[in-house]
Amino acid sequence: MEEAVGKLWHRWISRAAQVEYPNSRVELKSVQKKLALYFHAFGGKPGLAIKPGSKEMWQARRTLLEKIAGREWQAQLCWADEESLYLPGSIALFNDRELNEQLYLWLAALAATDDHQLQALPWLDRCQQQVISTLLRWPGLSKVYQRLAKAHIEQRHWQNSHALNKAETALRRAILQPDLQIKQDVDPHLLEPVPIWLHPLPPSTQQRQREAAPEIENLSAEVTEIEGDHQRKAKRVEHSKDDQGLLAFRLESLFSWAEFANVDRPQEDDEDLGAEKAANDLDEFAVSSQSGHVKKRLKFDLDLPSSDYDDITLKTGITTPEWDYKKRVLVEDHCHIELMRTQLQEAKELPAHLRKPARQIRAFFEMLALNRTWLRQQPQGSEIDLDAYLDALTRWRLGQKDTAMGLFKEIRRHHRDLSCLLLADLSLSTDAAVNDHQKVIDVIRDGLFLMSEAMQATGDRFAMAGFSSKHRHMVRYYPLKDFNETLSPIVRGRIQSVKPGFYTRMGAAIRYATRTLETEHSAHRLLLLLSDGKPNDIDRYDGRYGIEDTRTAIQEATSKGILPFCITIDNRANEYLPYLFGHKQYVVIRNAKQLPQQLPLIYARLTESL
Repeated sequence: MEEAVGKLWHRWISRAAQVEYPNSRVELKSVQKKLALYFHAFGGKPGLAIKPGSKEMWQARRTLLEKIAGREWQAQLCWADEESLYLPGSIALFNDRELNEQLYLWLAALAATDDHQLQALPWLDRCQQQVISTLLRWPGLSKVYQRLAKAHIEQRHWQNSHALNKAETALRRAILQPDLQIKQDVDPHLLEPVPIWLHPLPPSTQQRQREAAPEIENLSAEVTEIEGDHQRKAKRVEHSKDDQGLLAFRLESLFSWAEFANVDRPQEDDEDLGAEKAANDLDEFAVSSQSGHVKKRLKFDLDLPSSDYDDITLKTGITTPEWDYKKRVLVEDHCHIELMRTQLQEAKELPAHLRKPARQIRAFFEMLALNRTWLRQQPQGSEIDLDAYLDALTRWRLGQKDTAMGLFKEIRRHHRDLSCLLLADLSLSTDAAVNDHQKVIDVIRDGLFLMSEAMQATGDRFAMAGFSSKHRHMVRYYPLKDFNETLSPIVRGRIQSVKPGFYTRMGAAIRYATRTLETEHSAHRLLLLLSDGKPNDIDRYDGRYGIEDTRTAIQEATSKGILPFCITIDNRANEYLPYLFGHKQYVVIRNAKQLPQQLPLIYARLTESL
């Protein structure tokens, strides 16, 4: 009875202290595509990814109901750094869904026109200047801002302190009249947050810089991604060994989940004691680097196979440049390519489950193998050339004696002048499961098999390769079939032996594939990229750095007359592929199981006009 009454009381007091409107909530993921278009149209940096920001504790005074309910001020404000634009994961501030959605639009415009030179100004002056700059550039947003400002002012509370009320008065005047100069200096953390302005003190990029994740031996372990409407806050601490060894103290002194949660577990015998649930409950993560004796560290760090089982290196010493978007310079000879071939490979025939679809694909592509062209004005042929006949008749009536010309036409066939290189992502993410029977690498392997049959049937010149990476010094490139090589059991054996490993340094692989295609003299050259995620590596090749380098590599290929096209099974690809390839140069396959059947059809549509 006591517990039931307690639950009812908690539910009632929480609703009474609630300042949001759940029925009018707008999720960021539901408007993310629209916001990306608006942000770029407003002049925002095109390489920025849109992500939910972290929740931050605020020092503003609470009302009596909020104190009774135990509700703390948590703000999720808008700000941007060199890689991402951070917005609230959801907005339910107003009892009007349209107004909540307009707040997203306004914040995108505000962040797009933000001038870093204003950072030296006091908070109120800086925010007012940001608003004025946005409204001067986009006057149509004036009504939107006035609606948001009035609705927000109605929700703000007066404080019990005279000094705070004076500051609150100045803040309200600054919100409603951004062109009015306010002489009073206000501490933003002592008052309620202003969600229609940018973050007053955004976290610095140096504080948020991510370090390379520790490399663990069990790379194929199951990975559970914890999603939500905000980023988790974290702090870096020294690793403590107090939680190891024999428990020789009373159980009352055991650490709780709020003190320690072993989320990253490099050892196989470490049980999952509800770490995912604990991570969702934590407000802040304590992250540390575990150190120990060499024997333990070797098991922790080694992720390379023994040389007896590692792949065979065919060639080394190949270098490619890489684009540093911060310095805006192409760093020459920055990445090192290693041509590799799997050691455990042997001649293979087409897998049994692919033989029937392969026959259907071959029959379909043999119909497209040769283009038909009419040869006109022939001395003999299958049909009369009416144009030539009328031309000869006209000349004869005009008295021209030289009317000798062919009056027939005949159809001729010729091969398509096309070279295609299919480049497959073989990173560790392809080891993820598609269903109970297949992994991503399995559907990629089947797709390579069927694509080779399709391109062989058309007679097009084609090559196939895979790639993965680990640091810029080790970009592995696996040639599966060269342009001058025929499709044979040896090639099928190489396709059958592909396996996941390491990361995705996409720019270096694209540049080397571009070099290969440059040696082809076909009229049309096509680079097909097959991937399951965005560029990344364990050094700084992540986030915007990897995106910008890959985009530059794609532009380099295009400038050399090569057509890049991406086929991906990443459901989040719409967030970054339009920036990389353009809006018409990629396709997203929602169901990974359909990849093998869809690949040849996509190739047919791409090459039907060539």
